[in-house]
Amino acid sequence: MPVISSLEDIAGPTVPRASAARLLGISQTALDRWIRKGEISGVMTPSGRREVPLAELLDLLQEIRYSSDAPTLASVIQDRRRQADAIDSDLLPARYRRRRPRRHRQADLQALAYHRAVAGRLDPRLIADAKKRLQRWKQNGRIHPDWASEWERVLEMPPTRIARLISSESDRARELRQNSPFAGALTEQERRRLLEVVDHALA
Repeated sequence: MPVISSLEDIAGPTVPRASAARLLGISQTALDRWIRKGEISGVMTPSGRREVPLAELLDLLQEIRYSSDAPTLASVIQDRRRQADAIDSDLLPARYRRRRPRRHRQADLQALAYHRAVAGRLDPRLIADAKKRLQRWKQNGRIHPDWASEWERVLEMPPTRIARLISSESDRARELRQNSPFAGALTEQERRRLLEVVDHALA
C-alpha cells in the first residue's frame, strides 16, 4: 500500500492500457480482450478513457513474478479462475441455500457474500491494506468522517472480531459494508463468481 500510494501520487490511480499492456508483456489488443472478458479490471476515467487500476496492475505483475507455473499473464488468470471456482453458496445465509424467500436487496447480499469471502482469508496484511486505503479515502474526502472513525475502531479489533463483524447480518454490519475499506481485496474473477452465486440464489 505505501508503494501504491507513492505511485498514485506520481502516475494517478489508473494506468493507460498501452502502458499496462507493455508492462504485462502483451499487446494492447490482448489486454483489451482480457478486459472485455472481465478477467482484468477496466475503469472509465473522467476524461472518458478506459484504463487499468494501478493496484490491479501491480497485483498482476506480482502474481506473474511469483507464479509457480510459467510466469505469464495467462497462467496467472488461470490460477485466479481456479481460486474463484472454489467460491460457492456457503457464503450466503442458510435460507438462500434452502431457496427460501429473500429478505435482502441484491446489493446487500452481494456485499455480505463479498465480506464473508474476505473474512475467510483475513490476515494482518489485508487489515493493514484496509487501514491504508481508509487513510487515503479520508485524505481524498471519499468517505464520511463518521464512517471513517467507525472503521478505524473496527480495524483495531482482533482479526477474529473483525471477521465476525463484517460477516454479520446485523444492521450495523450492513451499514459498515456500504463504506468498506476492504474493497479490492478479491480478484476480479472472485468478484464475478460471487455475483454469479448471488444471482443464482435470487433467481
